[in-house]
Amino acid sequence: MISRRALSGLLMTLVGPASMAGSDDLGLGHCRGACANVDLPALGYDAFCRSFFDIAASGKLRAGATGPDIRREMKSLFMERRLYRAFSDEMRVLWRRTQDRFSVVKVEFDLECGLPVRGCLGIPDAEAKGLVLLAHGMASTPERCFVDTDPDYMNAIGKQLCQDGYVVWCPYIVQIGNQESQNNIAAMLASHHISAHNVSCASIDAGETVCRRMTGLSGLNVGAYGVSWGAFLALHLEAATGRMRPTVVSGYMRDEKKFLMSPTISKNLGIELASYIHFSRSHAKYVGRVLASLISPCPLFAELGNRDVANSVAYGRDEKFAEMQAVYAASGHGHLIDMIVFDGVHEVNGKGARLWLQERLASPAYQATSRLKNAIAL
Repeated sequence: MISRRALSGLLMTLVGPASMAGSDDLGLGHCRGACANVDLPALGYDAFCRSFFDIAASGKLRAGATGPDIRREMKSLFMERRLYRAFSDEMRVLWRRTQDRFSVVKVEFDLECGLPVRGCLGIPDAEAKGLVLLAHGMASTPERCFVDTDPDYMNAIGKQLCQDGYVVWCPYIVQIGNQESQNNIAAMLASHHISAHNVSCASIDAGETVCRRMTGLSGLNVGAYGVSWGAFLALHLEAATGRMRPTVVSGYMRDEKKFLMSPTISKNLGIELASYIHFSRSHAKYVGRVLASLISPCPLFAELGNRDVANSVAYGRDEKFAEMQAVYAASGHGHLIDMIVFDGVHEVNGKGARLWLQERLASPAYQATSRLKNAIAL
């Protein structure tokens, strides 16, 4: 029987060589549940990730950050006092595509730490209602978030949000389709005093800069939508900066200790399922009371499938949400947190979340909630 790792390598070989720029075709091939194996070489992300090692070898990585401040409680996780800043004057347009009622621009730019960021900016044809920072999950890609011809578990949520009237920024979250590669990249960067977690969160946070440079729009109300691993990043970004942007987390709500002792981990010891972030200086802030104390009163909406095994009642889904809800309620902001459990698996649902975002981003209360960040010590 061929191993999963060998099968992954075989699929990458069969797809063909990658280009650093990647394909400009949003009509992605059928992924059959293994989208990363198809997307990464076809879109050039495998070569993109490997270029990080060349950048490091050439001595171009630099420690230090001058972007938005990071809260004291999160500094050890991000390895810096600030997020990495994006160089907006060096943005490179890789391609543009016109879609149904929106267009997509693929751009690349550098962070001040020396690493490039690559992602897709969806721009609605109509007047923009706001900006949504979209963080995709493991083994997906930004392009797949904007097409529904063959959707993965992201369910083309980027396309749906664009058609709702939002500019959508979705950067590629650095990995090569599995957590072993993420660990390897993170370890290499850490040896150069660069935080992979900071890189990922800074890439998401750079959406306002990308939007302003590519569209000329500024001052838009901003929300965040994180899915699976991306939900983890969206939560940590809010905890680090306290921006109070309405945030949707899809496919993440559990007790991490229960998950790390579960059959999901123990029956797959040959596959490194636990990400590096769980062990990073033992300071990872998981969903629950501690994290809620850092992000409250940020408007928060969680959506989970009732058949999402990794985020089930058995793994503490309801318990952890109740902890967060109690923290919000204690400070008089219980109305700013909500959760729905829909009929589905580990996937984006979007129906309730999109309506929730529309209400939050259009409401005069957005400005009032956003101003609360100025009252929170960073």
